[in-house]
Amino acid sequence: MMPPALSDELIRNLPLDLRVFSDIFQHSTAKHAKRIFLSFEDQDYTYQEFGEQTLSLLAGLKSQGIGKGSVVPIMMVNSAQYVMAWFAVHLSGATMALVNPGLKGRLLEQLLLDCNCSMIFACKEACKNLRDIDFSLLSTLKSIVVLDHVDDFEGYFKKTLKFSELLLKPDPTLMVKSNFQDVQSIFYTSGSSGPSKGVLMPNAHFFANPCTFIRLTDLKKEDVIFNALPLFHGVGSRQGVLPAFMMGAKIVLATKFSATHFWGWVRQCNATIALLTPSMPSVLLARESHPNEKNHSLRAIYNVPHDEEFEKRFNVSMLVSFAITEIGAVIYTPHGEKRVGAMGQAHEDWELAIVDSHDNVLPQGQEGELVCRPKKPYIMFTGYLNQAQATANAFRNLWYHTSDFMVQDDKGYFFFTGRDKDRIRRRGENISPMEIENEIKTNPSIADCIAVGFPALDGEDEIRVFLLGQSGQDLPPVQQLHDWLNQKLPRSMLPRYYEYIESYPVTSTQKIDRKALKDMEINANTVDITLPLEL
Repeated sequence: MMPPALSDELIRNLPLDLRVFSDIFQHSTAKHAKRIFLSFEDQDYTYQEFGEQTLSLLAGLKSQGIGKGSVVPIMMVNSAQYVMAWFAVHLSGATMALVNPGLKGRLLEQLLLDCNCSMIFACKEACKNLRDIDFSLLSTLKSIVVLDHVDDFEGYFKKTLKFSELLLKPDPTLMVKSNFQDVQSIFYTSGSSGPSKGVLMPNAHFFANPCTFIRLTDLKKEDVIFNALPLFHGVGSRQGVLPAFMMGAKIVLATKFSATHFWGWVRQCNATIALLTPSMPSVLLARESHPNEKNHSLRAIYNVPHDEEFEKRFNVSMLVSFAITEIGAVIYTPHGEKRVGAMGQAHEDWELAIVDSHDNVLPQGQEGELVCRPKKPYIMFTGYLNQAQATANAFRNLWYHTSDFMVQDDKGYFFFTGRDKDRIRRRGENISPMEIENEIKTNPSIADCIAVGFPALDGEDEIRVFLLGQSGQDLPPVQQLHDWLNQKLPRSMLPRYYEYIESYPVTSTQKIDRKALKDMEINANTVDITLPLEL
């Protein structure tokens, strides 16, 4: 197959019929063959080298029967092998599911049951959590692929393969040509209630965010993107790795964020663009000033709100958009434009409105919920996997409801003002209060609990739980409860604030008043178990 001829201008706003991975893969590995695509732990991969290894892994997947109809969760920390697995799964025609490798216990078991997986890629941390899974429930699972350095998972599942065992002779003819409407990605995300939901993402939607990122940052092949965000997160994958691959740029991966090492890493790799979550700049800003801190090549930091103090101190531009998994980036500001404090303007492919609680469109300047609908087919998710009612609720009155509240000014700029009282968004991820509550309530000393978001920096939340103890039982110390919960939940879902109370506030209709709990100030009864970002 000959690679398609794609100009940079065409890639910036990719036509729907070209939003398929096989076309992009052939184009980039041919056009940018000798350029460096990916750097991880001091090892560089050219586009040609990475392409050949991906095709080698594709041959291995095909030898195991992976193809259209297969679902393959990737449960790995950032690595070159992660990206190879992602690319090879897409080229096979199968559907990948991006899963937090820190997920454990019932939450992990329910997710794997939900997606009917055929194969799992697992890193060392994921293998540790997979040991507790009842594999007899996963009737469609045929094999687990572990990284080569994992040597203590033998015997836990009937067929365990080393990553290197799947690296067979490359064969480009094994690539499957997909369509822009095909669902080849499942991103698991949490909403305001219920368990995590599998967002079904067609190819047209999957490639929408990279195109927007390219225009927003004015990405060029000479750019170097530094990413320490996890690749199961949409920013790290679809707004980091994928746009770099599409444009012939370089992506440098780290396993996790470190405020201590961030600027050193940036200088070492000559990064021009870095990806952060909204809470990270404040950690960098809080560090002691250094005379050398403007000595870097970074021109932009993406996914962070504007902060004039930060921009002036570090001599870097801060770029922001409004994006959520189900719809992608629907608000952004093209490169070279900026309105401080604003999320941006409506994406040209979307119709947006600010509505009241009954979906009536509000006059300009009034606060309400942001709702959206696409102007092109398949550029948003097609529904939640196995959750028809949740899908219908999200699309009520022919609008997708974001649960985020905004105001639009007379120039068309949108300003974020808050989010639904039941939603928790922590360090770039939506968190399900119900999943936290359900785990805590399995503790025999706890009668009930409520999890809410407590306002943190830059419009994000910390997790706060209110606890009712069992009658006649001693209440466990908060640190003991926290340590117990750490065995059941990933770090991203662990509460920061714990508070024992005697009863919940109620509304006039005698329902639990979550808003009152959310608005309650930190007090002498609140225990703060700080979970800082990596320093």
